[in-house]
Amino acid sequence: MGEELDNIGQKIRKLRQAKQMTVRELANLAGVTPGLISQIEHGRVSPSLSTLKRILSALGETIISLVEQEVGEQALKGVVRKNERRKVIVRPGLTYELISAKNKAYSMFISYLEPGCDSGDSFYAHEGIESGIVIQGTVEITLGDKKIVLNEGDSITYPSTVPHRWKNVGKVTAIGVWVVSPPSY
Repeated sequence: MGEELDNIGQKIRKLRQAKQMTVRELANLAGVTPGLISQIEHGRVSPSLSTLKRILSALGETIISLVEQEVGEQALKGVVRKNERRKVIVRPGLTYELISAKNKAYSMFISYLEPGCDSGDSFYAHEGIESGIVIQGTVEITLGDKKIVLNEGDSITYPSTVPHRWKNVGKVTAIGVWVVSPPSY
C-alpha cells in the first residue's frame, strides 16, 4: 500500500477538517494525544498501524476507504469524453469506439457491426478473457464449433483462447459494449 498511503498526515488533516473536527476532538475520539495528531498531520511521525486504525475509525474511515479516495482522484485522469473517443475502423462495416483510458489490464469499447458484416473469415484466439453485451441488434458468435446468437440485452463471457468470430445476423447495426483483458486492441 506504500504509495497509496504517502502523505498520510495530510490526508488525515483534510478528513478532519472536512468533518469540522478540532485536533483535540479527534485525539479524544481516537484515544491519543493532540500532540500526536499534530505531529502526524505535519508529517513529523508516522503512526503505527493500530494508531492509524483508531484515528481513521474516529473519522469514520478505514485504511481501504483512504486508499479508494486516492484511487478516485487518480480516476479523474482516466476520463474519456464522448467527443474524444478514439475510433478504429477494423474492416468495412466494423468500427470500434474505445471508451476506456489506456491501461494494461483491459480495453473496453463499443462495437458497431453493420448488417451482414462480420469479424472476418479467420477465427481469432489470444490470451485473456472477453465479455460483452449486445445493446442493439443480433450477433452470432462462433466459439470453436459452437454458434451462439445474442439478441439485445444478452451478454456473454468467454476465454479468448477459444477460437472465435462474430457476425451481424440481424437487419440493423449491431451495437455492443465489450471488455477484453488483457487489452488486445
